[in-house]
This record gives sequence, structure tokens and C-alpha cells, in this order.
Amino acid sequence: MMRNNQGEKTTLHYTFGKISGYKEVSQMLPSLRKFNQSEVARERQRILNYYDHYGGAATLDAFGVDRKLIYVWRQRLRLNGRKPSALVPESTIPKTKRQMMVDPQIVDFIKKLREKRYRLGKETDSFSPKPTIGSTMIRPVVG
Repeated sequence: MMRNNQGEKTTLHYTFGKISGYKEVSQMLPSLRKFNQSEVARERQRILNYYDHYGGAATLDAFGVDRKLIYVWRQRLRLNGRKPSALVPESTIPKTKRQMMVDPQIVDFIKKLREKRYRLGKETDSFSPKPTIGSTMIRPVVG
């Protein structure tokens, strides 16, 4: 919210709402800001323009980007209404991460052992001659 000269609350939409095409431009601004911050998206747009002008073989030689990837980028642009932010790379973090499966008896055993011998740490697991549980596994299980 902004205030005008009389101190009344106003928004830019009400101020510029009568200008033709303002609504479309105002809806496109966040997409453009996101696109301008991403160098990868700008490079992808440059590669698409090069492909349109010179073709597939030249694009493959110049950038190492084949026709399949070009079509993937074009499809993302088409599905998102030609918004430049469609070329911004998506996160590669898995949607579902693996959960560590540890037998509760092992966790209870380690906790009881550490309560009994409080100086016993993850590196000094002396409860067996050959430890079957590594220190990298004990740390996330017990803390």
C-alpha cells in the first residue's frame, strides 16, 4: 500500500489501472524479475534464440545442447504461457526423501549403554570386539 498526496491509501493498480495493457504487464513483472536473477535461464533463452536462427546442428556444435533438450525447454515455455521464468531451473531435491530405518532395539541399547557409561561417544563404541554399527550411523540415530 502507498499513500497519495492527501494521505489516502492507494495501490499502483488503481493509479495505473486505466493504462491499456497495464494488467498484463503487472502480472508478468514477477516472472521477469525471477528470470533476470537467473543466469541459467538467460543462457537457455540465448540458446533457444540461436537454435531458431541457425538450426540444430549449429546449436549442438556451439553449445552442446541437442534438439531433445531444446524441445523440453520450448514445451516448458508453452505450458507456462511463454513466461521467461519457465526457463529457470527447478529444484533437483527429491520429493520424497528416504527415512533411516533402524531397529528400535539398537537405539535403546545405545542409549542405555551411554547412560551407564556417559563418556562413551560415537567413536569409542567398545560394546563389541568388532563394531557392527559405524559412527556415521550412530550419530543420526542417537544424536
